[in-house]
Formats: sequence, structure tokens, C-alpha cells
Amino acid sequence: MDHEIIEEILSCSSLPSLPAVALRVVELTSNVDVKLPELATTIQNDQGLASKVLRTVNSSFYGLPNRCASINKALVLLGLGPVKSLALSFSLIGSIGDQDDGFDYQSYWRRGLYTAVAAKVVADHLKLPVADEAFLAGLLQDIGVVAMHRALGFRYAEVTEAAGGDHRQLVKAELGALEVQHPEIGAMLAQRWKFPNELIMPVRYHERPTAAPQGYHEIVRLIGLGNLAHDALTDADPGPALRKFYQRADQWFGIKSDALQTLIRKIADGAKDMSSLLRLDTGIHADTESIVRQAEQQLMDMASTGASSSQTLENLLIDSKQFDPLTGAVGRAGFDLALKKAFELSSTSNEPLALVQVALDGLQSAAIKIGTSAGDETVNACIVLLRKHFSAHGGVICKLGGDLFAVVLYGTNGKAAQRAAEEFQGSFMKATLTWPLGGGSVTASFGVASHEPGTQNTYAGLQQLVVNSVNALKAARAGAPTGTSISANRAAA
Repeated sequence: MDHEIIEEILSCSSLPSLPAVALRVVELTSNVDVKLPELATTIQNDQGLASKVLRTVNSSFYGLPNRCASINKALVLLGLGPVKSLALSFSLIGSIGDQDDGFDYQSYWRRGLYTAVAAKVVADHLKLPVADEAFLAGLLQDIGVVAMHRALGFRYAEVTEAAGGDHRQLVKAELGALEVQHPEIGAMLAQRWKFPNELIMPVRYHERPTAAPQGYHEIVRLIGLGNLAHDALTDADPGPALRKFYQRADQWFGIKSDALQTLIRKIADGAKDMSSLLRLDTGIHADTESIVRQAEQQLMDMASTGASSSQTLENLLIDSKQFDPLTGAVGRAGFDLALKKAFELSSTSNEPLALVQVALDGLQSAAIKIGTSAGDETVNACIVLLRKHFSAHGGVICKLGGDLFAVVLYGTNGKAAQRAAEEFQGSFMKATLTWPLGGGSVTASFGVASHEPGTQNTYAGLQQLVVNSVNALKAARAGAPTGTSISANRAAA
């Protein structure tokens, strides 16, 4: 993680900032014994905000039997969650605005609103207690994108251009160019505003929902599912996103296909209604019935063909236990699963497979000098650099232990893996020059082994591939030269 860029972003004077009334709402609602009359008075003191909240709670989206004339009554009828969520949502929208600065605010709000509505609709369907927090988290999720745009200007414009307008490619482009990603920046802003963890965690993990820490799986996955709903309802070809939406809804929440068509319709209609109520320009809305018809076709296709045999390694890793809670990288269990599947695919498809193992020597002794949190930052920085250099190859980044990492590269041969590892090594060595290591040093060693059907680097079993990568890593740590079918190298900072 590039700390200089982070500081440049967070110190930018044009970052979105919440108004005083919103900060006071956050402060009041952080107290479990909050007095509702005091909260009502705080919101009503801002007449513009109060009128927007009341207009929305009286809409069909909330379905109150009778009109609500005051914030106090809204709190009584709806409870704290919806009123707080709406007050902060309107404040967030006002703080970001829609400046004429070259940023695509229409796409930004479309993604945020569809995600917010979808997360709430699904939570309400499941009777989960976090529906209102999920709505606000959906709107808040990409605040880091706005921050990076305003702070970095044309540098960030080049990043978004590299992503080709595809938000799903944005994090990869950010890490490649800046070694900083918008979910982390957004989480830092949410912390600055003193938002609770129920909102900070969805912002930090919305791009990798299964990596969320224990206790936040539910709300983060609601946002992840909401993003898939956005893709399904706005993509020119909604088929792939619809299929993934159906799969994740079943895997994460046990929602079966017969309920999902109704949910899709509710999400589409709700997004249209809320776009008007929040006065957000989200562009032309999708033809709901057309999407539902495509959803029906998806169901028939899925029923007739079953799950795809070429399911990606990433899609296999749906259990949070397969991810490391500190870094969001794949953990030991996920590594074992991904490597096993990759070896099977490689052997049946004759595609190459490379395994890179990386060790950080001196990390534990450095952590004693600089503290555990600083040591954790070093680990996170290593993961960022691994993603930067291996994501383009489709690498699955794994954290196997405190100072041991691995990258599974299906479809990549040994030479390409070696080159990527050397590039990572160079970036790591350069980055450590600016890290406060307390006078110590951290060295990065890597070992590469490849399984390439039809060549001399073909293994009968997975175990030998693992053994060779370990042996290559050991040789690298001992300062040995690069090997052939297994390769190794070493860098020190």
C-alpha cells in the first residue's frame, strides 16, 4: 500500500464531508440508549433534510398505512433504523453532489442505488435486522472512488480508463497503477466520519464479500449480492450476472430460484422509485419484465445444464473460512481447494499450471521492533504487490501462514510465472525502502514450480508440484541460482 498516495488523498481539501447534522446523527445513534426525541429534534432542525426524510417514509417503498407528519412519529412507526439510514443517505448525497468535474456521477449513483435497494430488499425478504444499514452501506460503498477522483485528478482518470468503464476491473487497475484501492480509501473516510463497523466493513470488503471478518459476513454479502443485482439490471447482456446472482443468492443465503424472480422485480421497481425520491439521476431504468423473462430463461438453462464444469477458481471460494481475515487473501483451506481444482483442470485440459511460493524472512523479528499493527501493514502491502503483479495472469493470491504466501496460476507456464515473480520481487525491494522497519530488514524469497502437460515439467500427482515449489523456495532462501523446471530467486531490503 502506497502511504504517500493515501496521505495525498486523505488530505485533499475537496473530499466529501458530512454536514454537522449528519455527524450529530452518527454520534447520537452510536449510543445504545439514544433518546429518540433528541434524535428527532436534531433532524427536524434541518428543515430541508426533515422534509426529504418524511417524503420518503411516506412513499410506497415503506408502505405505511397512514401518512407520517413528523420525524418523531416516523421514529415511532418505523423505528430508529430507517430514519437514521435515510437521514444519512440524504446527507451523503448532498455531500457528494454532482459537480461538473468530468466524473460519471450517473453511473456512480446508479451502482450505489441499485446495490442499496437490492441489499435492503433481500434483507427484508430474509427478515434480517440489518436491512437499513445495508441500504446505507450500498450507497456508501464506492465513496473511495469519488475521493480518489477528486484528489488525484487525471492520474485516477487514467486508471478508470484502463478499467474500460467496467467497475469489476477497477480494483485491479487501481492496484496496478497506484498500489491503493478504493475500498480501503472509502473505509478510511467512513472511519473519519465515525461510522460504526456495520458500515465500515461493507465499504472495505464490498469487492470481496467472502473475505469479510467474522461477525460481518451477513451485511457484506448483502452488498456483494446487491452489486450482482445491479449488474444484472444494468448490463447490456444481463445473462452472466443473472446467473451469478442466482448462484450467490443460493450459496450465501439459501434463497431458491422460485423466490428470486419476485426479488428481481422488487429490486428493479424499488430502484426506480428511490431514484425519484432521492432525486438521483441514474439514467434510463431497465425494462423490468424483460429482465424477469431473461431470468426465467436463465433458470431453465441452469436446470438443464447444471453448474458449469469450467467454473473459475474464484467462484469455488465462497466460504469465508477459505479467506484470511486480515488481508482478504485466500487462506490455507481455500489454497488447498484452488490448487486441487487447478491441477485437475490442467491435467484434463492440457493447460499449464504454475505455483509460486513466497516467504518474508525477518518479518517476525521486525514486528517485534515496530509493533504488531505495523507488521500487519507489511503483510497487507505484500498482498497488494502480489495482486498487482499476478492478477493479470488470473492468479489466486493466498496467505498460508504468518510470513508465507502462495499464488496459484492456472493457464500460466513456469517462465511467465517466473517473470511475474521477479517483477514482484523488484517492487517489494523498492517498497521496503520507505517502510519503517525499526532498523531491521525484511527479505522476500520465492520459488516457482510448474505443471505443463506434454513437456518435461509434467507431474503425475499434485504433491510433487507442491514439493518442488517448496524445494525451490528453500533453495532461494539459501541463495541458490535459478533452477529449470523449478525456479527460485531472492531479494533483500
